[in-house]
Amino acid sequence: MLMEPGEVCSKVLEAITPAPEEEEEVLSIARSIMDKLRSLLAEEGVEAVVRLEGSLAKGTWLRGEADVDIFVRLKPDVGRDFLKREFMRIARRATEGYKQVERYAEHPYLECWAGGVRINLVPCYDVEKGNWLSATDRTPYHTDYVREHLPEELKGDVRLLKRFLKGIGAYGAEIKVGGFSGYLCELLIIYYGGFLEALRGSMAWRRGTLIDLEGYYRGCEDEALEFFRHHLIVVDPVDPGRNVAAPVRLEKMCSFMAAAREFLSRPSEDFFFPRRPAPPGQEELKSMVRGRGTSILALRLHVGGLVPDVLWGQLHRTMRGLSGSLRGQGFRVLRAGAWSDEVAEAIILFELEASELPPVVKKVGPPVWAGEHVERFLSKNMADPRLVCGPYIEGDRWVVLVRRRWPDAVGFLKAKLSEHGGRGIGVAPLLAQRVEEGFELLSGEEVVRLCRGAEGFREFLAEFLRGRPTWLAGRGGQAP
Repeated sequence: MLMEPGEVCSKVLEAITPAPEEEEEVLSIARSIMDKLRSLLAEEGVEAVVRLEGSLAKGTWLRGEADVDIFVRLKPDVGRDFLKREFMRIARRATEGYKQVERYAEHPYLECWAGGVRINLVPCYDVEKGNWLSATDRTPYHTDYVREHLPEELKGDVRLLKRFLKGIGAYGAEIKVGGFSGYLCELLIIYYGGFLEALRGSMAWRRGTLIDLEGYYRGCEDEALEFFRHHLIVVDPVDPGRNVAAPVRLEKMCSFMAAAREFLSRPSEDFFFPRRPAPPGQEELKSMVRGRGTSILALRLHVGGLVPDVLWGQLHRTMRGLSGSLRGQGFRVLRAGAWSDEVAEAIILFELEASELPPVVKKVGPPVWAGEHVERFLSKNMADPRLVCGPYIEGDRWVVLVRRRWPDAVGFLKAKLSEHGGRGIGVAPLLAQRVEEGFELLSGEEVVRLCRGAEGFREFLAEFLRGRPTWLAGRGGQAP
């Protein structure tokens, strides 16, 4: 018997709400680092405000997933060089003994780990609202807004929304995911007044949905749609010129809408904690590839040294570019996907209807009365050494049959990737440099071989081949 949505939510909330002991432990780590930071900054004569930000400060974090976001608000006259060098040096001293990794957004920040707790030390400028000098300057204002407008009784609803989005693979504003940020989750709960209310509200979303909590565009909604030009617009309450939902890709928005409808119809904890099948073995994967009747291609390249957000931006751009180039040659690209361990290598997958096309293609030219266009068509094609038949008239148009330049997708990609790293067929600049250093192109069952040397790729390949989101399991039916 199906439980009611509210019953499921109650069970999940109990599992994801941090225990008081965990909260005190995490806050203790945060306080210790913040005290060290204040002491070191004072020692060096740097005037700054050290603040706890993010979900920990707002009370919307999930059990076992605490991120400690410590922001150092510096005076506006502090130079960017200080952020790049001196701040990082001070941050490293304040977190001595922890595992440290330097990260980059608009400017460097320090990520470190205390056991299973991730700590981010981020510099920003202490400016008036609207006078932003860096992207991170808004964060303290975001924290203040949520703390002021999110009632205590709705913090659990934010946790539910975050966990739901994690379960369906739509949580995270980073380029790799293209989903919903934690701040966006908080604003949606404030706007709709609860988790289930947000799910129901999302079912009415369409392209160009506008949510404006502070009413900045009240009465001139068309102006907002024209200004932002995005499928989901959630105006930042602290900055009317910013769309908080800008990172959300269309398919992630639609995945959320579809999963919301499915959950309300068939409530289950599986939406929050998906049960993923064990990854199949080599032979089973080969059988899955072989039995599809399509063509699977994989481009493997080394990507060491690229920051994750930059890497994923380049991968998505390359995936779109190569898909377009394949289509331009007449290949039908059914699906494409990208995987990376974010350390050393990346793999771009394509599923084609067929990787080999008939050797001859029909080209339909202009109507016979389009004088200048007809002249160009006849001159070009009659001089083409690949001409097989024609030109001849079919109906009212000139037509020719020509041999394809590239009837084989693998041959096309190999040749073009070997020319300037594939820049001419859509490989993004930074990845083109890597392609020039070497690449591997595999097809069919050969693709499965990549599972042996790329940790995590087996799971990605299995999910790519299945295609079905885990949250559809409640409907039953035959597994692909």
